[in-house]
Amino acid sequence: MTKLGLVPYPSGDGPAARSVPVSVVVLAKNEAANLGHCLDSVAWAEQVVVVDSGSTDETPTIASSRGAEVVHEPWRGFARQRQFALEMDVLRHSWIYFVDADEWVTSDGAREVAAAITHAEHAAYRQRFRLVFQGRWIRHCGWYSGAWIIRLMRRDQAAYGAGGTFGERPTIAGSIGTLTNDLVDQDRKGLAAWLHKHVDYAVLEAERRGVDLGLRERLQRWPAMRRTDTRPMARAVLKDLVFPAVPAKPLAIFVYMYIVRLGFLDGVVGLRFCVFHAWFQVTVNAVRNSPHRQASSEPGPTT
Repeated sequence: MTKLGLVPYPSGDGPAARSVPVSVVVLAKNEAANLGHCLDSVAWAEQVVVVDSGSTDETPTIASSRGAEVVHEPWRGFARQRQFALEMDVLRHSWIYFVDADEWVTSDGAREVAAAITHAEHAAYRQRFRLVFQGRWIRHCGWYSGAWIIRLMRRDQAAYGAGGTFGERPTIAGSIGTLTNDLVDQDRKGLAAWLHKHVDYAVLEAERRGVDLGLRERLQRWPAMRRTDTRPMARAVLKDLVFPAVPAKPLAIFVYMYIVRLGFLDGVVGLRFCVFHAWFQVTVNAVRNSPHRQASSEPGPTT
């Protein structure tokens, strides 16, 4: 695995520029702080398309300067925006690789994507999501082990539902393979922006939870949920069946992440990460119980 410090990776480490027959799609809004780094890491893709949803900073200019095609489309919600991207006429390849503006691809990952497309044994591929928070890889806290996402897929065998949740997952009509290299999330906007974004996410999560369901109702919905769920079974069971019934959720999530899942091994940054996730639960509860609660529009991809 390429070390985190070697980005963008030196010339010659990965596939040659524009040599891999894949369309990389980047959803972006006001991502000037992150986009250049992201695009440099996917320069091996034959086509890169940035779908901009109304940036007021230099995001479109940076995209064009790196050779990316820019498509302007108002924000539809996470799942709907990805579905729009899958259906864009400008795409030239059957393989699509979604990379968010605050993410980057290692040279090892680039070579693996190229090999997967060449052999095409599956309709899509999952890979782990490696989060770098305040300069440190969050390796524990229960985060990394279950953080699997599907971003590489054949566009004719993938679809995103109409749901507006921020944790969107595609439905794949075919088998799903596994990539061994991680997709790295390393937001460079700073802590204040991260906290602001998660306030918006807390509002979405409060709306998603809606009315509390009993265990019987959750079990009845479980088979339908799993049909399009690519998460590891243990993670899905904990989040969808067990966690809704847990009392004192903020304290429970901190104890689980920091002690049970060894978050203390991630040092001071790990402590902050666990505290902020407990705070996230406090915020969700506060929004749900607010007498003046109103439905909010879904925030942009990484505003």
